[in-house]
Parts: sequence; C-alpha cells; structure tokens
Amino acid sequence: MRTAPFRPAVQPDAPPLALQGLEEVAAARPGDWPQAAAFALWRACGGTGAGRPLAFVATAQWRRERGGLSARGLAGLGIDLSKVLMIRADREPQALWALEEALKSGAVSGGVATVEAPSLVATRRLDFAARDGRATGVLLRAGAAGDLSAARLRWRISAQPSAAHGFDAKASGAARLEAALARRRDGPLGVWDLEQDDGTHRLRLAARLAGDGLVQGRRTAA
Repeated sequence: MRTAPFRPAVQPDAPPLALQGLEEVAAARPGDWPQAAAFALWRACGGTGAGRPLAFVATAQWRRERGGLSARGLAGLGIDLSKVLMIRADREPQALWALEEALKSGAVSGGVATVEAPSLVATRRLDFAARDGRATGVLLRAGAAGDLSAARLRWRISAQPSAAHGFDAKASGAARLEAALARRRDGPLGVWDLEQDDGTHRLRLAARLAGDGLVQGRRTAA
C-alpha cells in the first residue's frame, strides 16, 4: 500500500473510476465532512450498477452530530432520493453489518456507511461483499484516518472556495473540493480539484484546471 505526498509532481488526468470493492473517504479536517459526504456518494454511484438503488447507513452518533442527507443536496449530485435506501444503525458494528449485507445482496449499485474506527477484519469483509455484489462500498469518516484498512482506495477530501460565478461577481459559483488519493493498491496516486457540474449534476475536473495544472508549478493563477 503506497502513501501519497500532499501534491505529486505528475498525476493522471482524472481520478480513477469507482471500483467493485471497498473505498474509504475521510474529511481532511472535521469541518470538511459535507464535501467528504458528497464525494463518498459520488463514488458509490460511480460503479457498474446502473438502475440499482444506493444504500446509506448512518450511525446514531453521526445523525446526532451532523443530521441526515439533504434532498436538495442529493438532487444537486444527480441522485434521485427515491433510489436511496436510508438505513439507521444505533452503533458502528450494526452499521458495518448493514452495509455488508446490502453490498453482497447484489440489490444495490453501491453503499456508504458512516464510521469512526472500523477494524481491518471488518474492512476485508466489506471488500469481499462489494465484489460479490458487483457494487462499490464506501466508508465515510468525518476526520483524517491513518489506521489499517483493506480499502482499495483511500481518499482525503478538503473543502475549497467555490468557483467564480459566470454572470454575477457577488454570487458563488460551482462548489469545489480537493480530492487527494492518499493510498491505493496499484497505480499512481494524485490530487484533483473537482467542482460540481450543474449540467450533469456530477463532479468534474475544475473548469479552470481541466487540461491544465496537472504538473506542479504550471497551474494557472486564480
């Protein structure tokens, strides 16, 4: 398992596609959890399970501290609320079990579970379950994580200032985040600046950086 520097000198043109297996998404700072949640949902929807619903498992602690998912926010990510299975778990072991069962059932295209400290054994079970169910499983953590995990990809998400509005200088433009691929089993690591595309309702390379800024020291000035 390799560990990423903060900003590699050269990186691929786009983040790797979502895998059939387990990924992990962590907020770089506690206040970055909304962007981390959006990225986790985007990854869970990016697999090969078109037409199947998405499972979201939230622990009681997560719901107390951060509430639930926003229907408007889901719509902004191109996710139909009617296709999201909301699962409540009192404790983390129950959340991990619920995600495992959902993934291996083959009934969902992907699933997200909010966790604090999953064991290595639990992450291995989830990776097997996701591959058996041809789905993408994502563990969502509200803070930085450095413990052992069987996740095939480990992401670190940071909030970024929104893009400039094309027609109103006083209004905010597209929402942006930085996605750092901190660990992976194979292939190159990288850091990408992503923004929400209002047309497709998905995340894309930030317009100013698409085709530019992939080599350190050559990024266009803001």
